[in-house]
Amino acid sequence: MADITPDFGPEEIRSYLKVTGWAPVSGGAVAELWTLPGPADEVVLVPMKPGAPDFAKRARILIQDLSRIECEDVQTVHDAIATIYNDVTDLRASHPSMSDGSIPLESGYELFVSAKRLRVASAAATLRRQGHFRNFPPRARDQAREVRLGQTRRGSYIVPIISQARSPEDVYSPRQDHIDVKIEETLFDRRVTATMSRALGVLGDMAGADHEPTPSEINDSIGEGVSYELCKALAKVVNTESVSALDVTFNWSRVAAPPPGTPTRVEFNREAIEIVDLVSEQLKSKIHTRNHLIYGVVTDLSRHPNDDTGHVGVQTLLQRRSRTVWMDLPDREYHTAVRCHDAGIPVRVSGTLTSPPGGLARMNVSAFGPDPSLGADN
Repeated sequence: MADITPDFGPEEIRSYLKVTGWAPVSGGAVAELWTLPGPADEVVLVPMKPGAPDFAKRARILIQDLSRIECEDVQTVHDAIATIYNDVTDLRASHPSMSDGSIPLESGYELFVSAKRLRVASAAATLRRQGHFRNFPPRARDQAREVRLGQTRRGSYIVPIISQARSPEDVYSPRQDHIDVKIEETLFDRRVTATMSRALGVLGDMAGADHEPTPSEINDSIGEGVSYELCKALAKVVNTESVSALDVTFNWSRVAAPPPGTPTRVEFNREAIEIVDLVSEQLKSKIHTRNHLIYGVVTDLSRHPNDDTGHVGVQTLLQRRSRTVWMDLPDREYHTAVRCHDAGIPVRVSGTLTSPPGGLARMNVSAFGPDPSLGADN
């Protein structure tokens, strides 16, 4: 523990204590006291001045106290606090011969490269559903540069991908009339991880089924984020000589609810990759179609009593700039838009997008509803 330098601040500590059942009882600008309700009547001190000379010392004492109370080692507690605002995706390569926790250089190279490929393919599918991209959107490549890589772990070879997460309840309010670009960038990270989880879950289901996936099932998988490029990234690492299986575990941030319906763990062995290869070949030859997705908040609503449709404006990020996309929605979807606006629930809209420079951005909508990536409508 003496070698650990806490790499977090008071906000991470307070959020961690909040989600683990602690509550503040007193304090001020320098320090706070938090208590854990229960028979033990535990109390810990939280340093609140990250620039103070003794902040690291006080934080280490706090970690030791929490380690004792939670019966966890200090490194585990430290990592849990440091990543409280992060989603951590663990890619674990395994093989019967991997007894010492090491991995051949070539297999390790493929694992790291595939981690980036999986992330880029998932980011691209978050922007638009497409079976075969050929050229990724620049935003997808940028996102893969922004995620971080954690320390690998011995025992079985694990590569942690760290991305940001933020609770939508902390950023949206009822009748939200604008978006914050910085917050939307954070939420995009969570959306990409959710897309990756859903897409790999669908692939895992197809690989584990008692029949080969039908063309219809493969076509439907595009809607969940499966693409030719995602399949090839998986196959690359599992087909290396020293890797017999790859499992992917999603450790969602404790401050944001996990996206509903997403698997927490998916495994692919050599047999599963045969199905993945089958899916990828069909997606490669698929007719080139696009289905754009936008995410944001409903900011404008207009409908006359006798109109069949309502006019709706959704503020979103297009090429990382805030813009309002206009759309006409039928009765049911319009009422969904009103509900999301009144409750401050972020939305996801898919369809055909036109956004001429200097002109109005419009979308011909195929699906409209609460953003399932954030779980804000639970």
